[in-house]
Amino acid sequence: MHTQKQTSTSLRFILLFITLTSLVGCTASRHDQLADLGFSTPYMEGYDDGCHSKVTAAQTYNDGYRQDPERMFKEPRYANGWKDGYEQCFVANKEFY
Repeated sequence: MHTQKQTSTSLRFILLFITLTSLVGCTASRHDQLADLGFSTPYMEGYDDGCHSKVTAAQTYNDGYRQDPERMFKEPRYANGWKDGYEQCFVANKEFY
């Protein structure tokens, strides 16, 4: 039979473990998550460029787009990634990408 002290210590350990695993999950970037899901490198590069463009466009009026026009025309995966990144990134979540 467990004593109250052993139960309290066990609960603290469990809570500490849950907290640490939750914090580790928050540190993964969007790029890492896309790579884990199996997205191709051109898609992820396009996503990063599109996301950067969205964040910068929200902060400035003149500059900001980071896009490779040749790749947009020749590589559909890059173009799709750029469009998705531009549509899904917001300034409020810039630490997420």
